Amino acid sequence: MRSVTVVRNEQGGNSVTTVLLRASTDSILDDLERNVNDGVNTYKFDESFEMIPKTLAENVGLNVMETISSLYAEHSSGNVRVGIDLEEGACKDISTLNIWDLFVTKFHALKYVAYAVCTVLRVDQIIMSKPTGGPSRRDQPTGMDNED
Repeated sequence: MRSVTVVRNEQGGNSVTTVLLRASTDSILDDLERNVNDGVNTYKFDESFEMIPKTLAENVGLNVMETISSLYAEHSSGNVRVGIDLEEGACKDISTLNIWDLFVTKFHALKYVAYAVCTVLRVDQIIMSKPTGGPSRRDQPTGMDNED
């Protein structure tokens, strides 16, 4: 029988979360920890898509939070062609401004980013090989007297 206890901060404020994991073996616990980390990293990857509109809004002096919130509201209501008009500082239907983006470019960019993320997430362990100790006997400078 599995049970999950969820503790929520209904009051808001603190965005720090503690996740407690229990498992019968260390191996299972390591797998659970890796799964939680994968989920957090996926969320961070999703946030990275906001960087372009945030950066554009910031560079032209717009209020970034208001602009992004307005953009989210428009997209949530089904207006998928809405973007940021940087000259007027408002969200508008960018197709009326004759601004078009190639679907093929976005498709391949997302495809290759997804491949890269999956590859990184599949790596369980990185093995490094470093020489240890001092220089070997064959690396000693020539011309030294041997006491043989």
